Amino acid sequence: MPIIACFITYLHSNCNYLKQSIITLVFCALSCLVFGQDPVVAGAPAVATIPSFELRKAPDSSRFSEKDLSAKKRTIFIVFSPDCGHCQMFTRKLMDSVALFKKTQIVMVSSLDYSDILRFYNTYAMASCKFITVARDANYFFITHFQVQQFPSAYLFDKKGRFVKKMASEIDIKSLAAFE
Repeated sequence: MPIIACFITYLHSNCNYLKQSIITLVFCALSCLVFGQDPVVAGAPAVATIPSFELRKAPDSSRFSEKDLSAKKRTIFIVFSPDCGHCQMFTRKLMDSVALFKKTQIVMVSSLDYSDILRFYNTYAMASCKFITVARDANYFFITHFQVQQFPSAYLFDKKGRFVKKMASEIDIKSLAAFE
């Protein structure tokens, strides 16, 4: 019984502290509910369809936008950095497996200097793959729109232009090619 009496005395003497702790805990829980992201949607693009964009293609710096995409093919946007080791390894694997992507259009996008992107384009002989477009995003649109956190990041869209899924960092080429 003395333990219970001590506990009641403690609660009575620290009542304000206890009230503040409970109020703080309730506020934190409500904040998580109001401001928390749905895990299914986290990392998904802001719009669930292919966004409007304008890029400059390698090797000639010509304009490229969503209007240049085929409406009959799946689309993969790959946000990369030419100086990223993971991106270079991924691109080597991609170029070794181009036969898997014949029914897909791939748009590789970087915000780095055009000269770096052009060097990357030439290093991996990407001109030989007509279904791969390498382009510069000078306005950082893709990085902000897709909330990119890792390079490379791939954003997969079906033939109707609807978002399917995101893949990041260690992207498996066969899984990338197999999406529907």
